[in-house]
Amino acid sequence: MKAALVISDRDNVATALEALEPGRVLEIGGVTVTVAEPIASGHKIALRAIPAGEAVIKYGSSIGVASADIKPGSHVHTHNLASSRGRGDLSAPPASTQPRLAEPPDDPAARPAASNSSATTSAEVRKGQS
Repeated sequence: MKAALVISDRDNVATALEALEPGRVLEIGGVTVTVAEPIASGHKIALRAIPAGEAVIKYGSSIGVASADIKPGSHVHTHNLASSRGRGDLSAPPASTQPRLAEPPDDPAARPAASNSSATTSAEVRKGQS
Protein backbone atom coordinates (compact mmCIF):
# COMPACT_ATOMS: atom_id res chain seq x y z
CA MET A 1 0.00 0.00 0.00
CA LYS A 2 1.14 3.54 -0.73
CA ALA A 3 2.04 5.60 2.32
CA ALA A 4 0.53 8.82 0.95
CA LEU A 5 -1.80 9.96 -1.81
CA VAL A 6 -1.37 12.68 -4.45
CA ILE A 7 -4.24 13.29 -6.87
CA SER A 8 -2.97 16.12 -9.07
CA ASP A 9 0.38 17.23 -10.46
CA ARG A 10 -0.52 20.67 -9.03
CA ASP A 11 -0.61 19.35 -5.44
CA ASN A 12 2.06 20.64 -3.06
CA VAL A 13 0.83 18.37 -0.25
CA ALA A 14 -0.01 14.67 -0.05
CA THR A 15 -2.45 12.92 2.27
CA ALA A 16 -0.91 10.34 4.59
CA LEU A 17 -2.63 6.95 4.25
CA GLU A 18 -0.90 5.65 7.38
CA ALA A 19 1.00 7.16 10.29
CA LEU A 20 4.34 8.54 9.08
CA GLU A 21 7.42 8.62 11.33
CA PRO A 22 10.28 11.16 11.06
CA GLY A 23 13.16 10.07 8.84
CA ARG A 24 11.06 7.90 6.54
CA VAL A 25 11.79 8.57 2.88
CA LEU A 26 8.75 8.61 0.59
CA GLU A 27 8.45 8.66 -3.19
CA ILE A 28 5.17 10.48 -3.79
CA GLY A 29 3.88 11.82 -7.08
CA GLY A 30 7.33 11.85 -8.64
CA VAL A 31 8.84 13.62 -5.60
CA THR A 32 11.16 12.21 -2.96
CA VAL A 33 10.49 13.68 0.48
CA THR A 34 11.79 12.81 3.95
CA VAL A 35 9.21 12.93 6.74
CA ALA A 36 10.31 15.70 9.11
CA GLU A 37 7.92 15.09 12.01
CA PRO A 38 5.21 12.62 13.04
CA ILE A 39 2.19 12.82 10.72
CA ALA A 40 -1.05 11.04 11.55
CA SER A 41 -2.97 9.05 8.97
CA GLY A 42 -5.31 11.35 7.06
CA HIS A 43 -3.16 14.42 7.65
CA LYS A 44 -1.10 16.27 5.04
CA ILE A 45 2.64 16.24 4.34
CA ALA A 46 4.36 19.04 2.38
CA LEU A 47 5.92 17.78 -0.85
CA ARG A 48 8.05 20.91 -1.30
CA ALA A 49 8.74 24.18 0.48
CA ILE A 50 5.59 26.28 0.76
CA PRO A 51 6.31 29.91 1.68
CA ALA A 52 3.94 31.77 4.02
CA GLY A 53 1.10 33.25 1.99
CA GLU A 54 1.30 30.67 -0.80
CA ALA A 55 -1.70 28.50 -1.66
CA VAL A 56 -1.73 24.97 -0.28
CA ILE A 57 -2.96 22.70 -3.08
CA LYS A 58 -4.63 19.35 -2.33
CA TYR A 59 -6.55 17.26 -4.89
CA GLY A 60 -5.80 19.95 -7.48
CA SER A 61 -7.55 22.76 -5.58
CA SER A 62 -6.46 25.37 -3.06
CA ILE A 63 -7.51 24.46 0.48
CA GLY A 64 -6.08 27.63 2.03
CA VAL A 65 -2.79 29.46 2.39
CA ALA A 66 0.32 28.72 4.40
CA SER A 67 0.25 30.86 7.56
CA ALA A 68 3.97 30.16 8.10
CA ASP A 69 6.83 28.86 5.97
CA ILE A 70 6.41 25.09 5.56
CA LYS A 71 9.44 22.89 4.89
CA PRO A 72 9.30 19.78 2.69
CA GLY A 73 8.27 16.74 4.74
CA SER A 74 6.50 18.83 7.38
CA HIS A 75 3.05 18.21 8.81
CA VAL A 76 0.53 20.59 7.20
CA HIS A 77 -2.43 21.28 9.45
CA THR A 78 -4.17 24.10 11.33
CA HIS A 79 -0.92 25.30 12.96
CA ASN A 80 0.53 26.35 9.58
CA LEU A 81 -2.49 26.45 7.23
CA ALA A 82 -5.18 29.13 7.18
CA SER A 83 -8.29 27.94 5.42
CA SER A 84 -10.07 30.42 3.20
CA ARG A 85 -13.20 28.29 2.91
CA GLY A 86 -16.33 29.75 4.45
CA ARG A 87 -14.59 33.00 5.42
CA GLY A 88 -16.94 35.92 4.87
CA ASP A 89 -14.20 38.38 5.82
CA LEU A 90 -12.06 37.55 2.78
CA SER A 91 -12.71 38.74 -0.73
CA ALA A 92 -13.39 35.95 -3.18
CA PRO A 93 -10.25 34.82 -5.04
CA PRO A 94 -10.30 35.07 -8.82
CA ALA A 95 -11.77 32.03 -10.51
CA SER A 96 -9.16 29.50 -11.53
CA THR A 97 -8.76 28.61 -15.17
CA GLN A 98 -7.57 25.14 -14.14
CA PRO A 99 -10.16 22.36 -14.13
CA ARG A 100 -11.31 21.28 -10.69
CA LEU A 101 -11.18 17.66 -9.68
CA ALA A 102 -14.01 15.68 -8.08
CA GLU A 103 -16.52 18.50 -8.50
CA PRO A 104 -19.37 18.96 -10.97
CA PRO A 105 -18.94 21.55 -13.72
CA ASP A 106 -19.95 25.15 -12.89
CA ASP A 107 -22.14 25.31 -16.00
CA PRO A 108 -25.54 23.77 -15.10
CA ALA A 109 -26.12 23.00 -18.80
CA ALA A 110 -23.02 20.76 -18.74
CA ARG A 111 -24.30 18.71 -15.80
CA PRO A 112 -26.05 15.41 -16.48
CA ALA A 113 -29.82 15.62 -16.34
CA ALA A 114 -31.35 14.21 -13.16
CA SER A 115 -33.80 11.41 -13.61
CA ASN A 116 -36.88 11.84 -11.44
CA SER A 117 -38.91 8.99 -12.91
CA SER A 118 -38.60 6.80 -9.83
CA ALA A 119 -38.00 9.54 -7.27
CA THR A 120 -40.62 10.46 -4.72
CA THR A 121 -40.87 14.17 -3.97
CA SER A 122 -41.23 15.51 -0.45
CA ALA A 123 -44.69 16.85 -1.43
CA GLU A 124 -45.75 13.32 -2.42
CA VAL A 125 -44.48 11.97 0.90
CA ARG A 126 -46.37 14.67 2.88
CA LYS A 127 -49.55 14.03 0.84
CA GLY A 128 -49.39 10.33 1.72
CA GLN A 129 -49.03 11.17 5.44
CA SER A 130 -52.22 13.23 5.67
